[in-house]
Amino acid sequence: MDGFERRKEQSKEDIRRAAEELFSRFGADKVSVNDIARKAGVSQATIYNNFGSKDELVHDYHNMIVKMIASRFRDIIVWKKSYVEKLQGFLQSWIDIADRYKIEIEDSKTKQSRDPIGLEIESSFREFIKEGKQQGNLRSDLSDEAVIAYIRFFQQGISNNPGISDEMRRNPGLSKDLLSLFMYGISGQSS
Repeated sequence: MDGFERRKEQSKEDIRRAAEELFSRFGADKVSVNDIARKAGVSQATIYNNFGSKDELVHDYHNMIVKMIASRFRDIIVWKKSYVEKLQGFLQSWIDIADRYKIEIEDSKTKQSRDPIGLEIESSFREFIKEGKQQGNLRSDLSDEAVIAYIRFFQQGISNNPGISDEMRRNPGLSKDLLSLFMYGISGQSS
């Protein structure tokens, strides 16, 4: 890689870091290309040359988040813990990511369905649901779609209510109780 290519790659990474910081603080819809350019120390033209448009930069940002979710999900699946603890870990991880990066759960679902990693997450999660039903941890009479919708409702409810998210961080007992109530809904048993 010559000097020009190194500078171009460095510039692209500076833009990504600036966009990530601004998007996670304010939300992608409230950040302009000019804001990103100022933060990254580049011109707006440099952003357009590297990413084509703000939409492409937002897509790049969402792909980073989807990859992070996939990585965490893979890590959680291999935990040597109970099914319920794995599901709770997955939910908490997803809520933390949505909170940190100011994303809407529904938006990430829509974005992830377009790429292989998102499809991998969905496929793996369906296998995880199947395993839970086979082990008796999830009600077998519920469709996968109902379980996924219920999980999405729970995640959206928490991530879209900063007061609840903050209180869960301050009070681990509340977090445990809410996750227990959640689990009762799909398992029919208290955890």
